[in-house]
Amino acid sequence: MKIKNVLVKGFMAAVMGAFLMVPAMSSVSAEEAAAPAEQAVTADANGGTVVSVELPYKYTSTRYGYSIMCPTQPNVVPASLFDETTKGDLLIFEGDVDNVKKAWLVLINAYEEADLPANIGTVSDAERKTLLENFANKSMLVNCRVVEVAEKTYGIYGYTPKEFEVDTDGDGKFDDTVTAENQMIKTYMPGEFGGHFMVMLIDNPELSAVGAATYNAALTTFKQWPTSEYQEFLELSKLPKKKKK
Repeated sequence: MKIKNVLVKGFMAAVMGAFLMVPAMSSVSAEEAAAPAEQAVTADANGGTVVSVELPYKYTSTRYGYSIMCPTQPNVVPASLFDETTKGDLLIFEGDVDNVKKAWLVLINAYEEADLPANIGTVSDAERKTLLENFANKSMLVNCRVVEVAEKTYGIYGYTPKEFEVDTDGDGKFDDTVTAENQMIKTYMPGEFGGHFMVMLIDNPELSAVGAATYNAALTTFKQWPTSEYQEFLELSKLPKKKKK
């Protein structure tokens, strides 16, 4: 089945009103990004409710060489359980492997170098627009934007689409539209030592203000460090080559 995302008119307006889109991380100052994670706060779309975020637990992956602050100690399972081509971890905070309710998926081989250049935070508006359009199409995301995850560390932040066009009869033409059961937030970002990371928020049955605020605050605490088997890490972080037809 072929699938294509549909940018539904008014979709992002509904998202902004319903679920607390951060203040985007690009609006977080260097001082705020460096502040203790448990002090992170954000407001809802109407400027009313304030969500206090606490991230008391530090999860460290010795295999993949990264750490991130978490709201609770996660149940960690290999990402390869769901897709054998992926390298990384699923950090489950609520639910289990068969019924994931609240979790973060961390991948180390999420994109190619050319897809997210190191200088994306300083390129011209025209170059940025082209990069974002190409990235959104390749990764099937909506509302893509460049964000400053930490001081001078830039990534790409977006949502999985709510609706898709599909080819139901295999004739190469999109002939129907389906609605996804839920949406996820994805952030793609480079590691300090060469990792090509993606951190995804899974928040079922729907994205929540607390889930989004916690995820956004945690992103500012993400760190990569070289492992004792760093060359192996670099090999693991390469995307698998596509088989020729």
